[in-house]
Amino acid sequence: MGVFATIFMDLLAGFLVKRKLIFSFITPEAIGRWFLYMFRGKFIHKDIYKTPSLKNEKFWCYISHYLIGIVLVGIYLLLELKEPTIRDQVWIPLIFGIATVFFPWFWLLPSIGIGFLASKSSNRSRIIKTNLVNHMNFGIGLFLWIVFFHGFFV
Repeated sequence: MGVFATIFMDLLAGFLVKRKLIFSFITPEAIGRWFLYMFRGKFIHKDIYKTPSLKNEKFWCYISHYLIGIVLVGIYLLLELKEPTIRDQVWIPLIFGIATVFFPWFWLLPSIGIGFLASKSSNRSRIIKTNLVNHMNFGIGLFLWIVFFHGFFV
């Protein structure tokens, strides 16, 4: 479920970037570097691109991204267990997906040197829009999973 929603988000992001509807502001290697450095105890970077590169960064980007998607959907499922009426609401997965945008805005962006809500970037509004669109698409992916596959697993 989390993998599906994340794949949906990533595929749509690639499509939207190619059409210049959203802005690709970070490379997979930089995300992998950020993730790997956390295991070395470094959580904050002045500029992730000036931090020395590590082996297999792109691989670890995708591993971390899909693990985060799985964890986020786990949180969604816990909410669904606690409040069963969530299951009957079409809009809840979409709202949940949009709510997950707080993670990059207040965790990822500051820790890679871009600042809260990309405040240190000259492309601030484009980055915020890109994050919002991508996480809305995560919610759409979650919604599609629920519509097409959830019944097989419940």
